[in-house]
Amino acid sequence: MKDRAVMVKMHLGSGLGFTTVHPFLVGLIVSRIKKAGGKPFVADTLEGFNGATARGYTPEVIGCPILPIAGPTDEYFVPREINYKSVNEVQLAGLCKDADVLVDLSHVKGHNTVGFGGAIKNLALGCYTGRTRGAMHSVMQHDPYWFEDRCKDPKLHPDTCPFGAIEEDKRTGGLRIEFDSCNQCMRCVDGNPHDCIRIGQENFHSFQELMALTTREALAGFPLEDRFFISVATDITAVCDCWGITTGPILEDLGMLGSNDPVAIDKATLDMLGKFKLIEENVPQSMEIVRGEGLHPFQMMHGPYKDPYVVIRYASQLGLGSEEYEIEEVLPQEEERKLSRARFPKPAV
Repeated sequence: MKDRAVMVKMHLGSGLGFTTVHPFLVGLIVSRIKKAGGKPFVADTLEGFNGATARGYTPEVIGCPILPIAGPTDEYFVPREINYKSVNEVQLAGLCKDADVLVDLSHVKGHNTVGFGGAIKNLALGCYTGRTRGAMHSVMQHDPYWFEDRCKDPKLHPDTCPFGAIEEDKRTGGLRIEFDSCNQCMRCVDGNPHDCIRIGQENFHSFQELMALTTREALAGFPLEDRFFISVATDITAVCDCWGITTGPILEDLGMLGSNDPVAIDKATLDMLGKFKLIEENVPQSMEIVRGEGLHPFQMMHGPYKDPYVVIRYASQLGLGSEEYEIEEVLPQEEERKLSRARFPKPAV
C-alpha cells in the first residue's frame, strides 16, 4: 500500500441524518491506512460531499481530504457501456479510475428501493454521477405494468395507494408507479376490476440486477488484492442515509464486519441481521409493516419483492464474490488492549 492512493468510499449522508459512520471511526481507519504507507482520501457523491461538514467529516477530524467522487460539478467521469434494458451507458466517477486501492466503508441500513444498503449498494450507486443514479432508478419503469387498453379511467387509481406511489403521468396521460415508494400491498391491484395494473417482481429486480452490473464496473479497476470492504452495522435505520433523516434503530447493533469479498460481507450481514427481531416501534409511522412467513426484517418494512438477497445473487453470478463465508471474530490487538487499559484503569479498592 506504500505511496498508493487509497479511496475510502463512503456514504456521508444528507439533511438531518446523523447516524452515518462516526467520524472518529473513519479517523481510526484513515490512521491505519497511513501507517501502512497509503495516501488516503474519502470520496462520496456531490450531495454527500456538500453536507459532510455538517456531520463532522472534516480533514482535521478524519485526517485526510474529502473529495466529490465525480468532481465539483459532477462532470468528472468515464463512460462505461452497460446495455441493460433502458440504460445503455453509465458514468463512472473519475476518482474510481484514479485511485489505486479501494476501501468500501459502508453504513448498513434499510433501503426503500432494494430493501438493504451495504457494501454493494455503496459502490453500485455511490461511484456514479447523479445522472446515472437517476437512470438506474428509471430502469424500474422499463417492464410494462400499466395496460392502457384495459383501463377505463386512469384518474381513479392513484387514490388506491396509501403511500402515494401511483400518480398520473401528465406527459402521457397514463399512470406511473414510483416503485421506490411501493411496498407491494396490492391495494391497487385488488381495487382494480379491469386488471390494468400489474405489480411484478421484474420491475423491482431490474434495479437490483443493474446494481450488480454497475458494481462490476466500479470494481473493474481494482485488483482483488486491492479491495477491502468494511460494513458498520450500528444505528441501523429504516431508509437510506440519503433521505436525511435519523430514526431510532430498527434492529439491534451487530457491530463491524470486514472482508475482501463484497458478496460474502453483504450475505453475512443479512444472515446475521435476519435473526434479529424488527424493532417495530422505531419504524417510521409513514411506513406499513408487512407480515409474512420467512420475510427478512428489511422486507417487512419495504415489501417482499424488495428482497435484499437478490442483488447478492446477481453479483455472485457475475463473479464478484462468493455467497459462501466463514465468520471469524477478530479480537483487539495487544496495543489496543493496552490503550484500553490505560484509558479505563481498574478502580482503586
